[in-house]
Amino acid sequence: MQDPNPLPWGAQDRFQAHFIVKGNTGNNDSDFVAETKLSTKGYFGSKKLIGVQWIGGKIAETLNNDHELTSMILKQPLKDASIWIDPTKDGVRIYGKWKNSNEFSISKELFAIYDRIASHIKNTL
Repeated sequence: MQDPNPLPWGAQDRFQAHFIVKGNTGNNDSDFVAETKLSTKGYFGSKKLIGVQWIGGKIAETLNNDHELTSMILKQPLKDASIWIDPTKDGVRIYGKWKNSNEFSISKELFAIYDRIASHIKNTL
């Protein structure tokens, strides 16, 4: 008997931009793992971002000390303020949440945030 509600197969309507900083992390992969921990106020559509803290390795300490970066992130929508940093084989990647095709974009402000994070990573490598 055929399933009346089959699972969707094939390409999904989800996208995620990854920014890669080329370099060798050596044996210090855990130093380059970080993510934002967001503090919010309000509920649902009125939810506002009121604080950003980086948690993770050594790079998180560097990013927490950059107050201009924090103020840049606080101006972003909640979905764009969620940022992760992970080491890869040949570098470190910076990325955000998955988005569908209608909402997928990188604003100049978000690109400036990723660029600032990348400069901190490059200085640490």
